[in-house]
This record gives sequence, C-alpha cells and structure tokens, in this order.
Amino acid sequence: MIPTSPVTTRPATAGDLPEVHRMLIALAARHGMPATITPRVLARIALEGRAARLLVALRADSPQRHPVGFVLLILGRNMVAGADWGVVEELYVQEPDRGRGIGRALLAAARAAAADAGCEGLTISTRPETDGAALVWRALGPDREPRFAAE
Repeated sequence: MIPTSPVTTRPATAGDLPEVHRMLIALAARHGMPATITPRVLARIALEGRAARLLVALRADSPQRHPVGFVLLILGRNMVAGADWGVVEELYVQEPDRGRGIGRALLAAARAAAADAGCEGLTISTRPETDGAALVWRALGPDREPRFAAE
C-alpha cells in the first residue's frame, strides 16, 4: 500500500480543464471506448451547468500543480426517493497517484457538494468490472453496500 498523501479537493476551474480532458480520454480508453467529449463541451458542463459539479484533487506534496484526479457529480431528482439526489457519474485518479486516498477524498468532496446543494443522498455509478471500483467501495467502509447502475 502506498502511503496516503495530503490532498486538496476543490471545484474545477477553467485552468484545470485541459488535464481533466486528458484524464477523460484515459478513462474512456480503460473502458475500450472512444472519448467523444470536446474541451468546449466539457467547459459547458463543468463551468456553466447548474446540474453538474466537477471537483478536482491536487496533491499538496507534488511539484505538479495540475489535478491528479476528478469526480463528476450530477445533481437531480430521484423519483424513487422523491428527493433531490446526487450521482457520481465519473471518478478518476491518475495511475501513479492511485492508492493514496485521493479517490476517497474526491468521494467525500462529492458527498459534501451534494449535501450543500440540498441533496438527501448520493449514488455512485460504476461498472462492477472496473478495476478500482471494488477498492473504492472497500475504502468507504463496511457499512456501505455497493449498488451498480445499469448501462
């Protein structure tokens, strides 16, 4: 296990988007899919949209000043629960920075952002076959039961 690193999470800025776009391309490649999102569409979703929150993680002990991970939180209404709800649509941490608690910090930031937006709950959308999904769930603790969204 790699030791945890001090990590800062915050809402993404325009300066973060080139690195987030690069990570989205890497995420799509991991799933064997083409990345079709353009930087312009990413900016519209991340910076102008009311229903999305793009949060980034930076390592405080890294000389790199760009994000090392991101989480995309979508806000909406859960018709089953009858309440405002958040959905973690994408979560990604770059390969050399995995296993340092960055994904856990991003999920905590997403939970806080959802609560700040008035959401009563949070669902994490993931694919069961994703390498890191089981690790993320394990990191959340034994009281969390994974739920996988259908494609």
